[in-house]
Amino acid sequence: MVIHEKTINKVAVITIEGEVDLYNAKDLKDILDDKIRNQQFEIVVNLAKVPFMDSSGIGTLVTAMYKLKKYHGDLKVCSVHGSVAKVFKLTGMESHLEVYSSEDTAIQSLLDGRDKQE
Repeated sequence: MVIHEKTINKVAVITIEGEVDLYNAKDLKDILDDKIRNQQFEIVVNLAKVPFMDSSGIGTLVTAMYKLKKYHGDLKVCSVHGSVAKVFKLTGMESHLEVYSSEDTAIQSLLDGRDKQE
């Protein structure tokens, strides 16, 4: 698994390449926790290049989302497809995590949320 990071309009964007499973979910958790420690409370996780994610990866995303909510932040997921989309649907994660078709729409949803808070 390779993780790329960038920031767009103060939104942290994390793009993952490769499988996310029990053996490497901690790497993702560490990056998400680091973002929260650095007060980056708006995060988009792009899963376009993730062919497989097990429950530990999904659990990592949900845990980070709930941590962010404590700081009035949020985590959005985008570009979910294939077996990852099936796992999201089967586990009911779509009701916990907001999933967007593209990175741009996920970022825009966070920016729109800012406008409502101001």
